[in-house]
Formats: sequence, C-alpha cells, structure tokens
Amino acid sequence: MLKTERVVKKHRDIRKIRKMYNGSFPDNERIPFDILMFTLSDERVMEAVYDDDMLIGMYYLFLNGDLIYLSYICVEEKERGKGYGSAILNHISENRNGKRIVLDIEEVKDDEQYDETRKRKDFYLHNGYEETGVFYHIYGVDYELLSYGGKVSKDEWHSLILKHWGERANTAIYRF
Repeated sequence: MLKTERVVKKHRDIRKIRKMYNGSFPDNERIPFDILMFTLSDERVMEAVYDDDMLIGMYYLFLNGDLIYLSYICVEEKERGKGYGSAILNHISENRNGKRIVLDIEEVKDDEQYDETRKRKDFYLHNGYEETGVFYHIYGVDYELLSYGGKVSKDEWHSLILKHWGERANTAIYRF
C-alpha cells in the first residue's frame, strides 16, 4: 500500500528525492530542485511516495483555488512499469477534494520524440485525464494541457501559472 510524506528541507530521503527528480526531467523542463525546496508552502507541496518503506516516487503540486497543478510527478527508474505511476495519480485524484487537476506534457509531434511523448500522453489519458485543447510554448518547449475532474481553460491556466511562476508566465505563447 502506498503512503506519502510531506517533503521538507530535512526530509530523511532528500538526497534520493533530489536525484530521482533531477534524473527524471530534462534540464529545460525542470525547475532547479533547490528552488522547489525554497518555495515549499501550504500552496506548493512536495510529497515523497513509499511502498512500505521503499521510496518509489515523488510529486510536486501547486494548489490554487479549485485547481491543482501537478507540476512534477516521477517514479524511481528501477520501479517504472510496475503500476506505481498510475497508483500515484490515483492517490492524488482521490485526495483532490473535488478540485480539478491540470498538468502539462510535452506536445506529441511527428518527430524523434514521438514514441516517448505519445506513450506519456496515452498514460495520462488512460488514467482519466482529458485533453483541454490548450497548447503553449515556453523556454523552447511546446506543451499541451491535460486535466482531470473537468476542463481547464486557457485563461484559468494563465491565471494559475501567473500566480505560480510570476511574470515568467507572460512569456508563454498560447495556441488553440
């Protein structure tokens, strides 16, 4: 059975969590771990996920009104393909208290990343997420928004990331 622990600066597995996070996302798609740790609050939450006492994953959420931005989710590399990703998403959705969840994925394109991005999108769709029709470009990457528990509009998304990212959010270019 999965259990979660709130991550704080002195968390017992902070080094493992940092390594897992840094190894799961490319540099241009990841906020530096120290910045994530510095910004933790009641609205910015990082959870470590355990199967019994074994660290198997982590996620980072930004909570804003009736929206939850699932900013990062990852599973230990050696534990991937065992259903943990779906179990973590299920845990988050069961504890959302009626709030909608939004996440962004790299847009699926007909390029060398196609198989990887298609597999990632199919994973989220299989787990109950739906397309929102919102796409954006920032920091050299094209993203697509997916949501759970109801659609999220471009305006809602922009308001959310403006609060979360600050003025950097205004550099995003939207497509529909």
